[in-house]
Amino acid sequence: MDYPLKNGKTVTIHPPVPEEAEAVLAVFTAAHAETNFLARNAVETHLTIEQERQRIESTLRDNDHSLFVAEYEGKLVGMCSVGLVRAGQRYRHRAQVAFVVLKAYWGLGIGKRMMQTCLAWCEEHGVMQVELDVVTTNKRALSLYWGAGFEVTGEIPRAMQYLDGTFADEYLMVKRLL
Repeated sequence: MDYPLKNGKTVTIHPPVPEEAEAVLAVFTAAHAETNFLARNAVETHLTIEQERQRIESTLRDNDHSLFVAEYEGKLVGMCSVGLVRAGQRYRHRAQVAFVVLKAYWGLGIGKRMMQTCLAWCEEHGVMQVELDVVTTNKRALSLYWGAGFEVTGEIPRAMQYLDGTFADEYLMVKRLL
């Protein structure tokens, strides 16, 4: 789906195809090298192109999870995932979301458009509650999440430990759809 951005240009949000595996991997790896707000260190993103292709193919067949990429001016610049928290019936009303946008494209509204795509997926799949976690000092992401109607429901102190031994706390955030 094509969405207008703040700069008057458009971003296309779509499920990746296996042929985009190399580009998806490049976005994932680059994004993890650009910020400490993501769950992995850059050195931990070590999938091969073939493994990424298989992951995309598996996700395309999965009714409980989905992956989307953000294409801007012919280049993949972000990605997001959405999926049920657990497969068990008691949890099927809950989904988790996660987002990655390359730093050079921050502030254009790409994250907001990916959020809209993930929330639409949730509504199509009968999800009643969407959840995420975010580093408490990630003001840009917090602004996006609060703007989308998420609320902080808890905090995990020292949720992540960086290579230099320092820690980051995380908020648990929830948006109720129904």
